[in-house]
Amino acid sequence: MSDTLGSVNRAMSFLELLAENDGLTVTQLADRLGTGKATAFRLAKTLVERGWVEKDEELRYRLGPGLLSLAPALQLGQDIRHRLRPIMDDLYDQTQETIHLTVLQGRYVTYVEQLVSPKPVHSVSKLGSRSPAHCVSPGLAQLAALPYDALDWVLAVPLRRYTERSLTDPADVRAELQRVRSRGYAVNCGAFRAEVGGVGAAVLDPRGKPIAALSVCMPLYRMSEMDLDGIGALLISATTDAQRGLRVL
Repeated sequence: MSDTLGSVNRAMSFLELLAENDGLTVTQLADRLGTGKATAFRLAKTLVERGWVEKDEELRYRLGPGLLSLAPALQLGQDIRHRLRPIMDDLYDQTQETIHLTVLQGRYVTYVEQLVSPKPVHSVSKLGSRSPAHCVSPGLAQLAALPYDALDWVLAVPLRRYTERSLTDPADVRAELQRVRSRGYAVNCGAFRAEVGGVGAAVLDPRGKPIAALSVCMPLYRMSEMDLDGIGALLISATTDAQRGLRVL
């Protein structure tokens, strides 16, 4: 029992160290934990496999996407949704479609704010609800900005098919994410809910990692008549403004 509690304590201390520092090597972690490098490496490897920790190209460890899935999403997005509300209002005025603000948590996006379209037919999501990241535009936009090891973790499990348009082959998802990176925004044409589509773009931190995503959501029949490149350009401008504002505040 004492060995188990000691391992749990080391794991918690490991995560606390990463939360307090912007990346640590296994040598630095071993020194601060008071353990051997082999022990620190085994602990790091276990946490990386769970997605709670990620290792960058400089062999430094940081908190990973799997750990975020444990945080209450609405609390996680509370500050950012207040800051980005004016930008969401502008998108709403320009498109008259439903605007979503989502946060990536593990393999899902969680809805933390929305402005519902005034049109008779529209899409609504419950705040705090989740959608699979690989099937919706704000999820694809944020996945496209993840480091490769974090993306590997997301795609390491079987991907569920929700509609005939869902991408379930990791190679197909990676190809779609490359298209997202090239144009700067993601498009979903009924991959999660068959009659609903959207366009989304990621809000990035100074290191290029996703903080959140803004998206325009609409019924598929209306989406087919819209200028998706134009909506994408609006979202790129909006997320650029959001990133600038978040860095200043």
